[in-house]
Amino acid sequence: MLMETQPAFKASSILKGLGSDPVLTDVIPSSSQLFESFEPLQIRVPTPTVSKTCPESAYQWLVEVLDGLIDLGNRHGHYGVINLMENEYQWLDEVLEELIYSVGDNENHILAPLMEFVIRLISNYEDAYVPKLTEQFAKLAEDGTIEDESDNWSPTTNSIELNGDELAAHTFFSIGYLLYQGNQSEKALSAYDKAIALKPDFLEAYHNRGPVLLRLGKHDKALIDFDKIIELDPNSAELYFTRGCVKGSSGQHELAISDFDKAIELNSDFAKVYAIRGYAQKRLGRNESALADFDKAIEMGLDSVETYYYRAIAKNELDQHDFAIQDYDKVIALKPDFMEAYNLRGLSKDKIGQHDEAIVDYTEAIRQKPDYAEAYNNRGISHSMLRQHDKALTDYTEAIRLKPDYAMAYYNRAFEKMRQGDLDSANLDYTEAICLKSDYAEAYTYRGVVKVHLAHIGDPKSDFQTALELAEKQGQGDLKTFIEKQLHELNNPTTQDCEN
Repeated sequence: MLMETQPAFKASSILKGLGSDPVLTDVIPSSSQLFESFEPLQIRVPTPTVSKTCPESAYQWLVEVLDGLIDLGNRHGHYGVINLMENEYQWLDEVLEELIYSVGDNENHILAPLMEFVIRLISNYEDAYVPKLTEQFAKLAEDGTIEDESDNWSPTTNSIELNGDELAAHTFFSIGYLLYQGNQSEKALSAYDKAIALKPDFLEAYHNRGPVLLRLGKHDKALIDFDKIIELDPNSAELYFTRGCVKGSSGQHELAISDFDKAIELNSDFAKVYAIRGYAQKRLGRNESALADFDKAIEMGLDSVETYYYRAIAKNELDQHDFAIQDYDKVIALKPDFMEAYNLRGLSKDKIGQHDEAIVDYTEAIRQKPDYAEAYNNRGISHSMLRQHDKALTDYTEAIRLKPDYAMAYYNRAFEKMRQGDLDSANLDYTEAICLKSDYAEAYTYRGVVKVHLAHIGDPKSDFQTALELAEKQGQGDLKTFIEKQLHELNNPTTQDCEN
């Protein structure tokens, strides 16, 4: 016979052997920027002479030039000696006028190849047609009426010696570089596609097309490009590092580590590789290996926010909370507006019983981001640990308001209500948590516990049985033991239970 509802509910009676902590939120920001740490390459441009933040009209002009040049190549089938039509010549002349104004005689300008290419196309046209006209004015030239411009600046001075298709490839490369900087990813991809089609061994174009493909979510194609880069240059530690970053950004951490290992083999002083490899190790649950890599990176002078931050997380997962706090201190000193660091430092402080100090950290995180639901949830836990029950409920409720599908906040609020004896309301919150997260073993467990004390809301055995299956599947040994004890007590009621 099941027990009747108790007049006074004591959480300690059912939590014994499992622990009575609500569930902390382990919130870690996205790692995409950590892996996508490579920059596009430039060629023939030692120092960029154009701003990375050009006006929108400049990018639109570049797009129009790109489309026009692609059209030109499609109509003629190549970019060698092209017999331009008059309208094509006039359009290129307008493009050249803009380039003369923008590029001038700066050979290191990123658009210098475009200017060189346009000049060559125009020169081919004029060589074919303009002499026929100037012959009519030969006498004027003999009389000196036409000025000698031999001393004037010529845009073809010191030009690169490339055939038409090669020069066109460099032109498209340059356009692609600028369009990528202007977030015109689709058009940048078109430019790099043309560059590679014209020059299949164009290593820099493959390198730059990879990040564009990543930005467009085409990870598999990006990897093909980086495979090609390494085929062309197999002894570059930087290239293995970059390909590892591409693999890591798509979740292929094991393969990424292989590339990072190769990069370190080629250059053992490559501090950044140790840091990124450490992150990949952490993602695979190899926290001790990750910690060793982060230590090595910092020892080599890479004392960046990211390195300290992820080392702190690895230390947390190894229960080295005091040392994790020291790293979070360094992160916050380097980046005071890093709200996630405050949140996670609060978690570490909670783990070692510094609940008041944890509340200070969560409050700062909330100050920086007022809609930070996870920080509200975690602050609620700290209040709960300090028996500040009303404040705990207020924080859980605010977390749910900010994030209505926040299963963990429902679970924690239910736990707090259960502690206070508000079992009907706790049952509703556990049910909502289960609706939001169908494999929530803990929520099934404690809803079963509530049902033990509230016989009118259903049989607890089905909840315990579901929880047991989930706990076994998820490898939660302590929870499994607790559930088995509850089932045993239900199946073997004592005389006192029956009397109650």
